[in-house]
Amino acid sequence: MACERDEDGATPEATCLVNVQPNELPKEVGRRVVVAPWGEVESVSGRFIVDAASASRAVAAFETQGNDLPIDYEHQTLGGRYASPTGQAPAAGWIKRLEAVDGEGLVADVEWTEPAVTQLASRQYRYLSPVVVVGKRDRRLVALHSAALTNKPAIARMQPIVNRVETREAAQTAREEESMQSAWEVLRSRLEMDPTADEEAVLVAAAERIETLQEALSRREAEEVVAVAMKAGKLTSAQKAWAVDLILRDPETFQSWLAEAPVVVPHGQVAPPEADATGEGRRVTAAAGAKREYRSSDLLQSLTSEEAYVADSVREAGVA
Repeated sequence: MACERDEDGATPEATCLVNVQPNELPKEVGRRVVVAPWGEVESVSGRFIVDAASASRAVAAFETQGNDLPIDYEHQTLGGRYASPTGQAPAAGWIKRLEAVDGEGLVADVEWTEPAVTQLASRQYRYLSPVVVVGKRDRRLVALHSAALTNKPAIARMQPIVNRVETREAAQTAREEESMQSAWEVLRSRLEMDPTADEEAVLVAAAERIETLQEALSRREAEEVVAVAMKAGKLTSAQKAWAVDLILRDPETFQSWLAEAPVVVPHGQVAPPEADATGEGRRVTAAAGAKREYRSSDLLQSLTSEEAYVADSVREAGVA
């Protein structure tokens, strides 16, 4: 709740509720709470501003008056339409000290009464609503009148003074868990999985997807190596599949073979000349080229027989 005052100090009747930030809770009930958040605050009766100058002014006013400020229930201290049926306004706590914390707000050290501790711990009350004095012209907070426990915050998305999170560390843990949950949801979506799939299933699917992508990447890299070798004239089109498979199985063996292999196709040509029009001519050309490769490579001779290598080359050339 906020009340305005003219420059002469007169206070009009209009009031408004003010949002607060969640408290740092050592146990179940915070002893240090933000009673007015930093920046521009929107309330049902208009906005006001809490900045370094206004917060410091409010602290000075508190220290000058010299008394603890009350925290009541439902603003009963204000009386009038806020008064209780009995006219009493019992304190839920007392503000013992105020501090201006840059970027955070007007922070109070609070001494709670035993009934209030019980009600806060059991979540009978969850929100804190301060009564502040606001300058009419610049809309800046200039003093804190009191505060109240309430369950009817006048500001949308107002944070509770007592929440399920009871410590700063727990709050951080909750944020991390929420972030992790969001990450699982994103991963399920990327893997096109059922939103209800458990984490173990997601990990298995992710591992399979990574393995598939890695295999595709390795094959593409092998094909690029083969393309370079073909362009250099050391491989024919008939040998492409064989070379890719060898690179995937044993890249070192392929590099050793490539280092010894002669140029069997003129530079820039990666297939037998079209002059070999007949199937027999193309078969002879492919077989001759395979024999030259085989006989010039000790590595090929250690891996397979000449007959098998020639037959495989002719078959790959499509002229068997």
